[in-house]
Amino acid sequence: MMPAPARRRWRLQALAAVMIAALTALAASPWLEPRAGDLAMALAPSPEAAVADQVAVVAITEETLAGFPYRSPIDRAFLATLIARLDAAGARAVGLDVLIDQPSDPQKDTRFFQSLDASDMPVVLALATRVDGLTDRQADYIARTVAPRTTGLIALARDEVDGVLRHLPDTRPGNQTFAQSLAGDAAKPISGRILYSRSLDGAAPFPVYPAHLVGQLPDDWFAGKIVLIGTDLPTIDRHPTPLTTREGVAAGTLPGVVIHAHILAQTLAGQSLRPLSALESSIAVLAAAVLAAAAFSTRAAPRRLFIGLALALVAYFAASGVLIARAGVLPPLITPPLAALVAGGLIVLTRWRADHADRAFLRHAFARYVSPAVVERIASGRLHLALGGEKREVTYLFTDLEGFTSLSERLPPQDVAELLNAYLDRICDLMTAHGATIDKIIGDAVVCFFGAPDDDPDQADHALGLALALDAFAEAHRARLLEEKGIALGVTRIGVHRGEAVIGNFGGRRFFDYTGVGDTVNTAARLEGANKYLGTRILVSETVARACQAGCVLRPAATLVLKGRASALACFEPRRAEEANAKWLAAYISAFALLDANSNGARAAFEAVLALKPDDPLTQLHLERLRTGEEGATVTLGGK
Repeated sequence: MMPAPARRRWRLQALAAVMIAALTALAASPWLEPRAGDLAMALAPSPEAAVADQVAVVAITEETLAGFPYRSPIDRAFLATLIARLDAAGARAVGLDVLIDQPSDPQKDTRFFQSLDASDMPVVLALATRVDGLTDRQADYIARTVAPRTTGLIALARDEVDGVLRHLPDTRPGNQTFAQSLAGDAAKPISGRILYSRSLDGAAPFPVYPAHLVGQLPDDWFAGKIVLIGTDLPTIDRHPTPLTTREGVAAGTLPGVVIHAHILAQTLAGQSLRPLSALESSIAVLAAAVLAAAAFSTRAAPRRLFIGLALALVAYFAASGVLIARAGVLPPLITPPLAALVAGGLIVLTRWRADHADRAFLRHAFARYVSPAVVERIASGRLHLALGGEKREVTYLFTDLEGFTSLSERLPPQDVAELLNAYLDRICDLMTAHGATIDKIIGDAVVCFFGAPDDDPDQADHALGLALALDAFAEAHRARLLEEKGIALGVTRIGVHRGEAVIGNFGGRRFFDYTGVGDTVNTAARLEGANKYLGTRILVSETVARACQAGCVLRPAATLVLKGRASALACFEPRRAEEANAKWLAAYISAFALLDANSNGARAAFEAVLALKPDDPLTQLHLERLRTGEEGATVTLGGK
C-alpha cells in the first residue's frame, strides 16, 4: 500500500495534471475548435435542400459593370430596371445587397426610388449604421432615403481569430437582419453557425444569374422566389467562409450576397447548429481531463489504458456526430480529447519519472565509479558483478595532459580542481559519446577502450574518430584558457593500439574494477608517451591503421621499438580529412618512403617538406636524425 505522504503527493500531481490539461485545451480552443467545426459542418443537414427552389441570386459581375458609364456607385437606373423586371416576373421578394449610401445622378436616383415605391413585391434594402463604420454623411443619407423603407442589416460577424464568417449575424434593437427582413413572416428562429453547403457539382445550392442577362431569362426562373441582388466581383465584398477549411481559400471565399442567401435559406428552413456555450465547453474539457487522469492513475497496464483512451475518443467523436446531425448541437471537437490526452500523458510521464527514478538509482550510484556502458550492463543484468575475465580483441586509447603536475603546483587548490574537472568532464563526455568504455582516470590521464563489454566491429574507426575529437577539444580548450585566464595548459597526448587483452573484473572480494590487462594495454600507454619524443599529439599503431576504413588520413610517423617490446611497431599520425590532398602531406609520405628505404635522397626530400610546412615536428625530427648520421625509419625509445 502506498504511504500517506506518497498518496498526497500523487493526488497533488494528478490535480496539477488536470489543471494543466484543462488550461492547455482552453487556451488552444479559439484556434482549433473553429476549424474543427468547419469540417464537422458537413455532417449537419443542409437547409438549402428544403428551400433551394425558394431562393435565387442575381449577381452584378464585371461583365455587368462593363456596360455602365462608371463603376461606382452601381448604376441606379439599371437597378430600377432590374427591380421592375423581377416584379414583372412574379418574384416573391427582392433583397438589394447594395448599400445606397450616397447620391448619384439625380434622374437615376429618382427613377430608382420610384421603382421601389411602385413595386408590388417587397424590396428589402441593405442597411448599415455608424456602428458598421459609416461616416456621418453616409449615415445621414441612409437615414433620409433608405431607413424609411423596408431594410435589413447586412453586417456579417467575422471570427476575431482568422476573419472567417462562421456565425449568424446579430440583430440590433429596432433592426432585423437582411435575411429576417426578406423571410418576413416565414422566418424561423435560428442560432449558432451559418450552414454553408454545396451542390453535387461544387456550385452554390441555389441558382446564380448574371444581372445583365436577367431581362433575357424566363419569368418562371424567378416567379415565387426570394431574389437577392448583389455583387460578385474579384476584390469587393468577398469573404472567407468555413468552406476554406475544406476546399481551400479560392473555393471557400464567397460573395457577400451568396452568404446572405445561405443565411436566408437557413432562416426559411429553421435549421440551426448551436455550439456549446463557453461554460458548457469548459465543463466538457474539465470532465475529460478528470476522467483521463483518474483512469491513468490506476495501476492498469499502459497498453490497456491507451486502448481504452482510443476507444473513448472514438465514442466521443461518434456521439458528437450524432449531436451535429440530429440535434443541431456542435460540441467542442478538439479541446476535450486534447485535455484527455494531455492529462493522461502527464500522468503517464509522472509515473514514468517515478519508476525511472527508482531504476536510475543503481545507474546513478555506479556511474561515479565505472563507465556508463558497464553501468548499463549491470542494470540490465547482462554483466554479473563477479571476478573473472575473458580474452577479447579491443582497441585501447590513453590520454595524458602534459605538464599539469607542475602547473598545479603554481595554482591555488580550488583553481586546480576547477581546471582539472572541467577538462576531464569534457574528455569523458567525448569518450562516452563515441561509444568507448572508460577504464580509469589517473590524475589528469584518462584510459578507455573499444570492443568490450559489447562487441564493436568498427572499433578502430571509432577510436580514431575519438582521438581526433579529443585533440580538437584539447587544442581549442588550451587556446581559450590562455586567452581568457592566461593559463598555459599543456598539450593532450593520445596513444591508440589494437590487439588482444583480457577484459573483466579484477581485484578482491570487497573491491574490483572492470578493466583490461595485457600487452595491448601497455603498448597503448607507450604510444601515448612516444608523442613527447616525436613531437606529435596522436599516435596510432599499425594494427589500428590496418583496421581503419579507406577514408582515414594517416601518415607514417616512425617504426618504434618501445620499452618492454622486442619487436618494432610501425606507428602513424592521424590527420584531418581536409588535409588529405595537401601538397605537403604527399611530399612527406614520399620523403618517409625514401627514409624507410635508406635512400640517399631522403634528406633532400625532407628539406623540401620543411619548405612547404616549416612547423611540422615529424619532418624536423627525421631531418635532424639524418643530419646526425642516423638512417632508416626505426626509432628506439627507452622510456615510457
